[in-house]
Amino acid sequence: MLTTRAFGAPFRYIQGPGEIKNLPAHCASYGRKILALIDPFLFDRYSSVLHSAFQNSDQLLTTVKFNGECCQEEVERLMKLTMEQRIDVVCGLGGGKTLDTAKLTACDLKKPVVVVPSSASTDAPASAMGVLYHPDGRHLRCQFLDHAPELVLVDSQIIAQAPLRLFAAGIGDALSTWFEAEANRASGSLNYVGSGFRASLAARAIARRCHEALLEDAPKAVDDLAAGRLTEAVENVIEANILLSGLGFENNGCAAAHALHTGIHELPGSERLYHGEVVAFGVVFQLVLEKAEPKFFDEILSFMISLGLPVCFDDLGLSLDDSALEAMSRRIMDGASGIEAEPFAVTEEMVRKGLAEADAVGYKRRRLFDGKTRPAFCREKAGCSD
Repeated sequence: MLTTRAFGAPFRYIQGPGEIKNLPAHCASYGRKILALIDPFLFDRYSSVLHSAFQNSDQLLTTVKFNGECCQEEVERLMKLTMEQRIDVVCGLGGGKTLDTAKLTACDLKKPVVVVPSSASTDAPASAMGVLYHPDGRHLRCQFLDHAPELVLVDSQIIAQAPLRLFAAGIGDALSTWFEAEANRASGSLNYVGSGFRASLAARAIARRCHEALLEDAPKAVDDLAAGRLTEAVENVIEANILLSGLGFENNGCAAAHALHTGIHELPGSERLYHGEVVAFGVVFQLVLEKAEPKFFDEILSFMISLGLPVCFDDLGLSLDDSALEAMSRRIMDGASGIEAEPFAVTEEMVRKGLAEADAVGYKRRRLFDGKTRPAFCREKAGCSD
């Protein structure tokens, strides 16, 4: 077993309401010329906000509308613009694909990058990783970067204005962090820092604290956001979704929960689902594979259902016949999906049975739950049957 351990992280993480207005001060130490790549759905609003924030500084801001896909063509377009205008700092404001494009552009040009997420839907902002797609949206590859962003700037007021479904999806993604960290620890798998190292004590502690924060604060945070309140519970879950989960997965590794995310792309209709929604059901799949203790398993299922997180294919608005089950199982077993990090040998037959059992167990538990107490966004998003 490799004994060298390593830990990676963003250079700085800043979170609070209204922090986007302080972007000029936060960027000042990195350079004078800033290129801000903004999500197309947010461009009109936040281009104006950023120009107002920079008007009293001596920094030069250029805002650019993201084309909607994190592909090599878009990265090259941004690289060309960055070189032509002699940009010092690349900033991304928006969802995961916008932020990944900014990270990939900055990495290729050895420029500092600042990311400003518009939701707390995944842990990607804090990671040294970007996901490239073909121009038509088909997945191309994951690309590891030299390091995580120089600054992750989280304006919690922006996060609070995003759809609640995105916030819940982030909880689903973050919920996998501790379970996958423990699987990697048990199997002695390497993390995603550089070429891969043993996880540190700090990495495991962060993954555990992420799990604790979700159990403690997620129910109240969802209720508070639904009522339009930005509270300490909301701030805690934002941090768990973005920072703790991001540090947790990168410094410990992924396992079966994210492997399911790899396989589900074989199913028609899966493209409309958020990453964290799929990973949430992946947690159910992983607990089935690992034969989790029944009482603990039931507690996790109840927690997930109360938050509107998917626990079966029906919750995802997907149906699973034998051919789809075969396709998913093959994809999960084909290459580095994360399934290889489980602390026991996993076969394709185990995956097939695990998917079917996770679906059955989750569906049965969900039917026993009082549907009226489930958040409305869950019942509406995928047409699930309760």
